[in-house]
Formats: sequence, C-alpha cells, structure tokens
Amino acid sequence: MPRWFSIAAIFIVTAFVLHAFLVIVSLAAGVVSGQGLLTMAGPVTFIVEFGLAAVITYLIIKPRASTPPVLSDEEIDKRDADLEADARRRVQAIEQHYRDEQRLERLKAEVVKWREARDLRAYATEALTDLGDDDVPTGEGGSLRAELQWALEYADSIDPLRARD
Repeated sequence: MPRWFSIAAIFIVTAFVLHAFLVIVSLAAGVVSGQGLLTMAGPVTFIVEFGLAAVITYLIIKPRASTPPVLSDEEIDKRDADLEADARRRVQAIEQHYRDEQRLERLKAEVVKWREARDLRAYATEALTDLGDDDVPTGEGGSLRAELQWALEYADSIDPLRARD
C-alpha cells in the first residue's frame, strides 16, 4: 500500500472522529438541538475540522526522535576506554606536531648558519688562493692572511655540521 494512501486514510478517520466529537459535544452542551445539526455543516466548521485533522495527521506521521540505546556497564566502560584512548592519540599527535615544528625551526636556523659558514669559507679559501704566498695589510694594519685564517676558523665554529665535534 503506498504511503500517501496511508496518510489519506489517517486524515479521513481523524476528520470523521473530530466531526463526531464536535456533534456530540455540541448536543451535550446544548449549543444546538437535534434539528439544528445541519447548521454544523458550514464552511467554518469544515475549515476548522479539516485543519485540526491535518495537524493531528502530521503529528501522527512525523518522524520521531530516536532514543539512545541503553548501554550495559561493560559497554559504558568500553566506550569510555575508547574515548580515553582516542583523546590520548589526539594529544600524542599534537605533541608530535609540536616536536616536529620545533625540530623544523632548529633545522632552518642550522641551514642559515651552514650557508653563512659555507659562504665565508668559500670567500676565505678563494681569497687565500688568490693571495698565494703573498700577504697584504688590512685597513686596521693587520695581516690579510691572518684575517682569512681567522675567517676559516670562525666558519668552522659556526658551521652546524662541523661545530658538533
């Protein structure tokens, strides 16, 4: 049987019951007499009865909210343990992400220092090669060769790949 047919049947039965109830109450209350029952078939009565029938039909067929299932003590304990394990996994993931971020920042700083050391070492090595066995005085009156040797030692001290020794 199609769903619309069931809904129509509910609506018709509800409208009939409402009409019968209205007639009985009206006769019992003395609002109308037996001869005046035909006056209850007017458009206002029709609209009120069918409107109420529609509302009641909707209330009958509307989907109900499902109630949560009742869990046993073992099921509650398992659910709580699963929730706790899930929370622990999320905390561990957050902590791992934090450690990875710290590690990445440290590596980025090391790359900057490594590039600085590499560039300084390349400059000092090439300058020493160009200088050969000669020496040139610096603007402060020192030796260029000594400055370049110091630059190589300094580059080794800031190089993260060599400074760990």
